[in-house]
Amino acid sequence: MKKIIVIFGVIVLLGLVAGGIYCYLLKNKPEESDHSPCLADDEFADYPIDEKYAKEIKTPKIPLIIFIRDSITDKEKFSFQINDIESRGPRPQLRKCGVYLVRRFNYDPQKTKQDPGYKEEIWRYRYDGTGESIFLLAEKDMSGVFKAEFAGIFQVDPNEKYLVLEKKYLGHEDYALILKDIDTLEDLFVLKLRDILAKNSEIVSGSFGLGIWLENGEYLCGNIFSGALDIAYGCIKAGTWETEIFPSPPDILAGVERTITFKSWYLAYVDIPSFTGMDIITEQIIEEAKRDGRQKNLFVYNLINRKKIKIASADPEWRFNIKWISDTELEYEMPDGEKKVYTIEE
Repeated sequence: MKKIIVIFGVIVLLGLVAGGIYCYLLKNKPEESDHSPCLADDEFADYPIDEKYAKEIKTPKIPLIIFIRDSITDKEKFSFQINDIESRGPRPQLRKCGVYLVRRFNYDPQKTKQDPGYKEEIWRYRYDGTGESIFLLAEKDMSGVFKAEFAGIFQVDPNEKYLVLEKKYLGHEDYALILKDIDTLEDLFVLKLRDILAKNSEIVSGSFGLGIWLENGEYLCGNIFSGALDIAYGCIKAGTWETEIFPSPPDILAGVERTITFKSWYLAYVDIPSFTGMDIITEQIIEEAKRDGRQKNLFVYNLINRKKIKIASADPEWRFNIKWISDTELEYEMPDGEKKVYTIEE
């Protein structure tokens, strides 16, 4: 009889524990068990970042988990996981109706040359967790032939209408920036480097930066660069494909602190590099400037009329932490900690 009572007590205890766990899970479960393909107006999406690289390159944790959260409470409403992506690949791009990223299949990180069956694709995941390949970047077919017309980077505009790609490679006669219709994959605009060089003798050869979208997707603006040197800056107007490209200041050096406002075409930059890719070389440049008694100067430069104005000076190793806070206002910091604002007078 005593044994039966003990067994009964254990059963009751287990029932209470199970009930408590069920109530906890019920209370803390996401508000929705599924989700629509697009984000609602009161939602946002994010993903966890690898803490080791968070301050530098925002590397996502792998496998990638996408969280949809309430904009007010920050509470998770839905999540899904994406596999077959590389942590050092291009960062996922979160848009209203899709997560865009590069996936690799049959990829062996230990090999520089991949085996037949390797594929690299741009995928779009809707916020209900369903995904589809939207563009093939590269593949090695079963006969061993490797095909790669495009680099493994891309851009999607805020309205999810255009796919921006880098075609071929620097030095190829057809090297170009391509804007495609994201649904039909039709080429809408092709900007070839050779055409830019033919029209402007002051611009030398360099690689296309895929740029950033401004005015809610009305303009794509970016640079042409060679290593840490910006060679030129330009903007493309979506739809009409009008293009403006201006060479950088003739005295700009590689690795200098710089920032541009495309709306007014002003570039802020300094004349002593703070980054060369090698610490020892950077230190030598700074020490040489000190020996010569030179200071680091901060300029603003109008890319259209090429007018340059010096606005501040400091020790050669100083970073001004420059940023445009409006189209005509540049914020910078002095060694005493004071933050100043330079206003451009038109």
